[in-house]
Amino acid sequence: MKCLDMLKKITYQDKRKLKKLVGGVYFDRFIMSLILFNAVILGLLTSESLDVYSNLLFLLDRLCMAIFIVEMLMKIYAFGKSFFKSGWNVFDLVIVVLSSVSLSSFFIVFRTFRLFLLLRYINRFSRLKQILSIFVGLLPSFAAMLLIFAVFFYVFAIVAVSLYGAHFEEFSSLGRALFTLLQVFTLDGWAEGIVQPVMVLYPSAWFFFVGFLFISFLMVLSFVISAVAEVIRKSTGVFPKIKF
Repeated sequence: MKCLDMLKKITYQDKRKLKKLVGGVYFDRFIMSLILFNAVILGLLTSESLDVYSNLLFLLDRLCMAIFIVEMLMKIYAFGKSFFKSGWNVFDLVIVVLSSVSLSSFFIVFRTFRLFLLLRYINRFSRLKQILSIFVGLLPSFAAMLLIFAVFFYVFAIVAVSLYGAHFEEFSSLGRALFTLLQVFTLDGWAEGIVQPVMVLYPSAWFFFVGFLFISFLMVLSFVISAVAEVIRKSTGVFPKIKF
């Protein structure tokens, strides 16, 4: 019985020391530096001019991965069940598990996920934390805008197929029409490559495309204004009145 109590006491002391170690500033700085170093390694692995050093770079990458795995095991042992109560710890664990999978060339892409481990240190920098909180706060508004955009694009795509689908391959199907309208929205060669050929057969087609652009950009402008107003409201507590 005494041996069991002594073993528990030693284990408790070891966990307390390990918890102090993995929760320390110097350990965090070491892991952060290792993540940045690993980011450089992953970038160098994509360069064909460095194929001569590919084996060395791969070994360094695997070494970094091994250290990340050891770090997770140390934290799980030190914190026990409380480790999983932290969202950041669970996030780290998922990223490490995904990035450690290398069964095929496809899963090797998951190695780049470990760079997201840098997000855990956002709380150390107030500016970054503020930007992230604003980004997360705007996600519901952005999702609502995407839904409205999807309906808007869908309606205009159906109209485009009905009007121009018989003579132009870009509008021959709903999928093609959606992609073409997305190209028009990004202004990627929309006038010369899309609108002008359509206007040869349909001179009034400019009204459809200009109307589409006008409404879509008005929607984007509305979202930007509402987003800025929301950021100001959260920062100052006062909702600004915007006059036109």
